[in-house]
Amino acid sequence: MPNVQLDGAEPQPLAAKQYTISSEEAGQKLRPFLIHTFHNVLVRADTIALLRQKRVRVNDQIVLDTHVLQLGDRVQVNIDALHSIKSRLRGLEVEVKYTEPGLVVLSKAPGINKRTVEWAAAAIEVTRDKYEGVVPECDALVPWIAVNEVEKGMRMLVILVNSGERQTAMLEHVDGGRVIFTISAVCHGKVDENVFAQTSMADLAKQTHELTIDNTSPDYGLWFKYNHLRPDIFDFICAQVTLVTQSSTVGHLSLVQAAIPYTTSPSLVLRRFMFELDYPIAGSQNHTRPLTNHKDKGTLQAFVRAEFPSLVSNNIVVVREDVPPKLLNVCAREAKFFDRRKEQARVEMEKFSASDSALDMDLTKGGVPAAYVSGRKEFCGFVFHVTPDTLIPRPSTETLVDTTVEFVNKRSDCETINIMDLGTGSGCILLSVLLRTANSRGVGIDISTPALSVALSNNNLHKLTHRAEFVRASFETFTVDPHVVSCGPFDFIACNPPYVSATRASRMRASMENEPMLALVADNGGYQAYRDIHTALADACVLARDGCIAFEIGKGMENGVRSIFGDWVEVNAVRDSQGVLRVLVFRKDLQETS
Repeated sequence: MPNVQLDGAEPQPLAAKQYTISSEEAGQKLRPFLIHTFHNVLVRADTIALLRQKRVRVNDQIVLDTHVLQLGDRVQVNIDALHSIKSRLRGLEVEVKYTEPGLVVLSKAPGINKRTVEWAAAAIEVTRDKYEGVVPECDALVPWIAVNEVEKGMRMLVILVNSGERQTAMLEHVDGGRVIFTISAVCHGKVDENVFAQTSMADLAKQTHELTIDNTSPDYGLWFKYNHLRPDIFDFICAQVTLVTQSSTVGHLSLVQAAIPYTTSPSLVLRRFMFELDYPIAGSQNHTRPLTNHKDKGTLQAFVRAEFPSLVSNNIVVVREDVPPKLLNVCAREAKFFDRRKEQARVEMEKFSASDSALDMDLTKGGVPAAYVSGRKEFCGFVFHVTPDTLIPRPSTETLVDTTVEFVNKRSDCETINIMDLGTGSGCILLSVLLRTANSRGVGIDISTPALSVALSNNNLHKLTHRAEFVRASFETFTVDPHVVSCGPFDFIACNPPYVSATRASRMRASMENEPMLALVADNGGYQAYRDIHTALADACVLARDGCIAFEIGKGMENGVRSIFGDWVEVNAVRDSQGVLRVLVFRKDLQETS
């Protein structure tokens, strides 16, 4: 049998593995069987190499890789132990950053878990040129011990040791504050460095905290005990802001670098620390906040430095990593989005001859929408007044207008088509329909008196006072309001109700903070307005017998709205310019109403 010679070591024989094919494995071809069986030991190319090198036999015979395995077949594979270890290592994105006898610091990529990185440390040891001893099989390596916690989703530095004695020694250094990990993280908001110096544990403890562990009552101090952390650990964090960039979705992003002693779980500590300061790290873990457009990027933090005493000398070891490009790219991308939005705002305000001071206000503060600064917004080719009491018309809502216009045009033989705009806001939906159709009139309904004032202003602007009027009523009461009833029955109701759920609204706080929450957010996961309208229309006569109601809906809400209006007939479903299902049109079941 061939041997493998290592420098300074005894010859290593090839390890023979034998498998007996089970009923579940019978019928497979040899090559895919080997690839599947050895996927944790060899990369695909090296598994195929075993066949080429005639190291695989079936029932003591060399066969083709297309050989079909039968129940009870004996498959014998001769594996070079060292080669299989190196093969598996090549498939792992780990890098040796520092090594000394019995200790190694590895940089691992996201996706690699604790068990794998501990195996990698042992594998690196046996593949060293100066390794002396018998090389074990790949899956028989004794893993090393990770000193600090390993998070699968992070790029991080991991200190590993090969014995319990060295682990104890390193943990003593951790408890003494002599092991310091530095982490870079992308945080929501424009972080003021003074907040790090001016905020103490006592300050944070006075705040209102919401933390539940194993269904126990909320207790800020319990979190430290549960995670085996000293209760004053936040006071020892040394942090600085290395980059601040503007963001069109959250206002600002800050790249924070924090040195954290006294813990083997520095990323956990930093996430909670920044969360308490109200500058949460961008991510999807506990005590982070998602970042729109980057939800698939994981938690945006990474280890960039580790400092600790050597176990074999009196030296202090310092290991450094560059800030990962992913973190910098996210900041650059958000800045790009902001610049694009800024340019769009400039064009829009110049179109409406906004003053220079108004232009500066929008571009420097970065949070005030251009439409609110100029007081005007183009929608469906027409200009409308808008204020912070009304929503800014979105291009997607033009789909609701197009659907309504199509309905009116199909009834061109009718003398007048009566339209209701339910939740009218600025009145832009109703007025756009009237401006595009000659045989229509309508009523706009809203609960907000300030919004109705804006709608009346737009009604005067477009000289439609003889065809449109506006009434104050709610989704629950509009069908019994005497004025609304006297204007009916209505041939078509167009409705763009609030449909953002409270949970989603909390994640979109910065992008929504300038617009009226009453027009955006709804209870019951965003479906409450649809339920209220369905209930109000159940026995009402405001809708003509063959009349329809068209709703704008949020992305992915179609099934929920269809369920609410399950006793109505769906007559149309319309997608917007982005291909998103945006409008559903329903008509009462005429058989049930007859």
